[in-house]
Amino acid sequence: MSTPSLSPRSSNESLQSTSSAFSSPDKLSPTVTGPMVWEGAELTPTKYVIQLSNREIQDIRAAVIKVKIAGTPRSEIRPDTFDLGNSELAGKLSSVSKELHQGLGVVVLRGLDAANFNDEEAIIAFAGVCSYICPERATDSYANQTLSKFSAMCNESDSNHLLGHVRDATKDAVPRWAKDIGLAGSKITTAMDFHSDRFSGDILALHVRNDGGAGAGGEQYIVSFWKIYNELLEKDPEVLETMAEANWPFELKQKDKAPYLELGPTLLFSKGKPMCQLVKAPLLGTPLIQRDPSMPVVTAKQMHAMHAVEELAKRFCTTVDRQRGDIQLFNNLSIMHARGAYRGTNNKASTRHLLRMFLRDPENAWEKPARFRNNFDDPFALGRPQNLPVLDNDPWRLISGRESHG
Repeated sequence: MSTPSLSPRSSNESLQSTSSAFSSPDKLSPTVTGPMVWEGAELTPTKYVIQLSNREIQDIRAAVIKVKIAGTPRSEIRPDTFDLGNSELAGKLSSVSKELHQGLGVVVLRGLDAANFNDEEAIIAFAGVCSYICPERATDSYANQTLSKFSAMCNESDSNHLLGHVRDATKDAVPRWAKDIGLAGSKITTAMDFHSDRFSGDILALHVRNDGGAGAGGEQYIVSFWKIYNELLEKDPEVLETMAEANWPFELKQKDKAPYLELGPTLLFSKGKPMCQLVKAPLLGTPLIQRDPSMPVVTAKQMHAMHAVEELAKRFCTTVDRQRGDIQLFNNLSIMHARGAYRGTNNKASTRHLLRMFLRDPENAWEKPARFRNNFDDPFALGRPQNLPVLDNDPWRLISGRESHG
């Protein structure tokens, strides 16, 4: 299918549209302004990369050692248990949250590769550093659906995963019981279109353990959705009206049950801030996680909207400047991200490996629309057990609606 061009209709014409009962043109915010509206060519690494000094890296390493000596569980890592011993560094990390919520929406912390962390230490450092930026970590409410057979085999608890491993699992031996379970996008090597992770968390945090090597692919791309929003508001506002309609048919998978349909918008607003929640896999399915035939298909208007957003995302995006050891932080409500395909060598799995968490800072978090506040709050529910697995031993865990896009 060819990519449709943007509509020639003017803003005024489209805002007067009454063609859809789901249309809510009165909810469209005016043109958004500020540092979060940027075009890829404008966003040079010097604007978003923060280089940690040797002293700061040593302070982080010392905090990791203190956690290990104290025997602090990884789930209990927070500022009072991850002692940096350096108030200036603590303040520096805390200020990152404002940049993510009020600034560019993109920050990369660089230098941790010099600490030579092992796998466990890297997770401790990742969780500890991020706790100073956004103190709340999201858990996957679907993680308790882990197959009981796997849990028994691996002696794992059914606690909720708040840290995921983004890696190539396509070469892993597939257990007989998992032969009909698809791998999530975080476990395969194909390219991914621009998306936001729906109801997963305000801030997406990634720790680059291994970039896969030069020429192996897996490039990361980001784009300001606010830039896309302004362009559509001027040239094709009907796309925004379609995105704001609450009739997008998201398919949510369930363990040992039929999937269920969840209708909702892909564009939300709060106090003038457009918030993108567009992800294609739960709407279209993927080759490995196919859409159930009982689910309704997206409409022609919705398909056009997805094509229009992707077209503009490719036009306005930039490639993330990436080095091993980086901690990448993106505002998941205003920044869309994508990935290039990647590969291993000599028929072996790719060594590309990122750690992933979703975060929230209640001090700087954007207010959410009342109708969907519970959806945004659910990953941060209090009292839910947490799990930060050092190794990714479970790439076949049944895919939930939240994870089906990877």
